[in-house]
Amino acid sequence: MEYGFCHLGIIPLRKESKEQSEQVSQLLFGDSFIVLDKNDNWLLIENFDDKYIGWVDKKQVIGLNQSEFETYTQASKQFVREAIAYVFQTNTITKEKIIYPIYLGSQIVSAKFQLNNILFEISQSSLTQNIVTSSLHLITIALKYLSTAYLWGGKSLFGIDCSALTQMCYKQIGVNLLRDASQQITQGEQVKDIASAQKADLCFFTNDQGKVVHVGIYMGNGEIIHSSGQVRIDKIDQKGIFRQDTQTYSHSLYMIKRIL
Repeated sequence: MEYGFCHLGIIPLRKESKEQSEQVSQLLFGDSFIVLDKNDNWLLIENFDDKYIGWVDKKQVIGLNQSEFETYTQASKQFVREAIAYVFQTNTITKEKIIYPIYLGSQIVSAKFQLNNILFEISQSSLTQNIVTSSLHLITIALKYLSTAYLWGGKSLFGIDCSALTQMCYKQIGVNLLRDASQQITQGEQVKDIASAQKADLCFFTNDQGKVVHVGIYMGNGEIIHSSGQVRIDKIDQKGIFRQDTQTYSHSLYMIKRIL
């Protein structure tokens, strides 16, 4: 296997080639990848969309040949717009049929397509009809994740970290961000201050050592949506994120970047 495809709803991307290892990210249905190395039943892969590297269990993915990989990655994508949808998978050789749940933000080339002798079918009504690249649409998508629990390495409604929230929201309006906050801060154009910020700008925050450790999406009117404990909306000013429930600043603002 030199190329692969995630055909399950969500699978972990791990730091090391063992089940006990830290989850550093996830693959969602429709993600494709390049295989960099192998270790028994584990594959060291590079996610095609964001170039993130980690280990996946070989049993949780399917292989693609080079032609399938290139055709799939070059095709335009649609996204699952519902919290949960269902994909029907039919093995064209054995005729076995399986139904899998897939989740908000998963990508797909069309309502019906085939890879590695598997026919995938999903209701067109579960998919985005048109990708709208706008700040308003981005905020609408972000609000779908509201109250989702924080999960290190998570990328779905079942748990999501701060940089995955920004990445997944931007992905669904046709803009690819890198995976981690420390990587995303290298993208876009710097905004002078919070007074100059616009809806959909990314706000980055540092820890006591000056390392970029957090990111959120500016919503306008002095508010930010971000994943901290859960996906939540808080107040923000030039100093940082202010939590009204505790009357304290939880994160120190470092920089604002404009992607759109």
